[in-house]
Amino acid sequence: MKKLCFVTSNKDKVDEAREILGIPIEIVDIDIDEIQSMDLRKIVKHKALAAYKRVKRPVIVDDVSFEVRAWNGFPGPFIKYICQVSNNTCDLMLRMLSAEKDRTVKVIAGIGYHDGKRVHVIEGSFIGTIVERRGDRGWGFDPYVIPRGYTKTFGELSESVKNKISHRARALRKFKKLLNSQKK
Repeated sequence: MKKLCFVTSNKDKVDEAREILGIPIEIVDIDIDEIQSMDLRKIVKHKALAAYKRVKRPVIVDDVSFEVRAWNGFPGPFIKYICQVSNNTCDLMLRMLSAEKDRTVKVIAGIGYHDGKRVHVIEGSFIGTIVERRGDRGWGFDPYVIPRGYTKTFGELSESVKNKISHRARALRKFKKLLNSQKK
């Protein structure tokens, strides 16, 4: 396979994808207009179509939904916009969650792949608990979320463990199966 284009400005996402997929990936840092929706699949499909139209070769895009149970799934895909209004999104959410007993969160990664013929949308997710900051590894909400079945946050877990159980890792492994099936 030729080098795959990942349309993102987030180098950490690309490093994670390279590690899991084991293929060459080129970062393509272009702005893609993002539709406003609580439907992650719709957002990812739109981004993949727009990215392919701009790049004119097979592309992957991604987006995340951070669904807090106590808030009926909010902020969902709007997590990115909460990040833009707060220097530390997780600290802001912790303050807002202070009166809530249930700090369960479902985190979903949506990977969009446009192969030149059609758009594939693949999701991976995990359920966890939002906690006070612990650990220095990772990025984003990693130090604030303990995945179900673990006692440490992603910020405390090793990269090898994270790359087995994170939302993006799960989506990328499904994507890898899709790529392998297209080779046949």
